[in-house]
Amino acid sequence: MDPFTLGAGFGFGALLVGVIFAVICNSFAKEKGRSAGWWGLWGFLTTFIALIALVLLPRKTRV
Repeated sequence: MDPFTLGAGFGFGALLVGVIFAVICNSFAKEKGRSAGWWGLWGFLTTFIALIALVLLPRKTRV
C-alpha cells in the first residue's frame, strides 16, 4: 500500500492539499476582515468537492 495515498488513490495527498488550501483561504480571509474559520473550512471542503468531481468525470479514451 502506498503511504502517500493510503491505497485509495487520493487519501493522504488530498488531505494534505485540503489543509494547505484551508490555510491559504484562512490567511486571505484574515486580510480581508472576513470570518477566517468559515473560509478555512470552505477552502478545505472545496478540495474534496473537486476530487469528487474528478472521480465522477468519464474516462478519456485514446483514439
